Amino acid sequence: MGACARSWFSSLWSQRCSAECGRGNRTRTTVCLMDHVTDLPLDSCEGERPPEVTGCDSGPCQNQLEWYTGPWSQCSAECGNGTQTRRVVCIFNNNSHMEVVDQSKCSSLPQPITAQTCRLKPCGVQWYVTDWSACSRSCNGGYRVREVRCLADNIAPSDRCDPSLTPESREECNKHDCPKRPQRIDQYHNCMVVVQARLCIYPYYRSVCCVSCSRSQRTYPNSFQKNHIHR
Repeated sequence: MGACARSWFSSLWSQRCSAECGRGNRTRTTVCLMDHVTDLPLDSCEGERPPEVTGCDSGPCQNQLEWYTGPWSQCSAECGNGTQTRRVVCIFNNNSHMEVVDQSKCSSLPQPITAQTCRLKPCGVQWYVTDWSACSRSCNGGYRVREVRCLADNIAPSDRCDPSLTPESREECNKHDCPKRPQRIDQYHNCMVVVQARLCIYPYYRSVCCVSCSRSQRTYPNSFQKNHIHR
C-alpha cells in the first residue's frame, strides 16, 4: 500500500489580539491528520509541530484605564462549600507605566468578580447548629438554647457524628447582678400629718409622701378608696 500520508493541519490565526493595547498573543489550533480525515496523536506526524501562539501588538497603551485582578485566595472551607476572593484594582496604563487609581474611574468598564464559590471535597457527616435563642433572663443568671443536628452531605439526618464533639445545646447567660432599684423615701418632713389629714388622695402629696401614703393605703385600703371617691 505504500507509506500513509500524515500531515500537520492548522486553523487560521485568531483575528483578535489578546491585549487591547501593547503586546499580546494570537492563537490557532494544530492537528495531525492521515489522508486528510483521521485525527492522529500529535506525535504521529513527522517534522516540527507548527506553532499555535504568535505575538501581536495592538499599539501603545496611552491613557488606558483597565481593571487589574490579583490571584484567587485559598478556599475558606476545608470541605463543602466555601468562598475564595481576589483583589480588583483600577489601573491607569500610559505606555507601560501603570498607576493604581480610584475605582470610580473604571466604572464604565465591566468589573471582574471579586468572590466565587469553591468546593474542595465533600465533608461527610457533621454537626449543624441553629443560632442561640434569647436569654431567659436579663440579669442574675439565665440560660439560652439552640438546636443541634447531625446531618450528612445531602442534609439527611444521620447518627454517625462523633458524640464527643457534640456542640452544646444549652448554656448560661446574663450572669451579672440586676441593678438595685432606687430606694423610695418621703420628701416631706411631716408626712404623718398628710396621712392623718387624708391628703394622700391628691397627686402632689402622694408624690412627696409616697412611702407613708402607700403604707396608709395598704393598712386602710377601703377608707382610702372611700375618701378618694368622696373628694
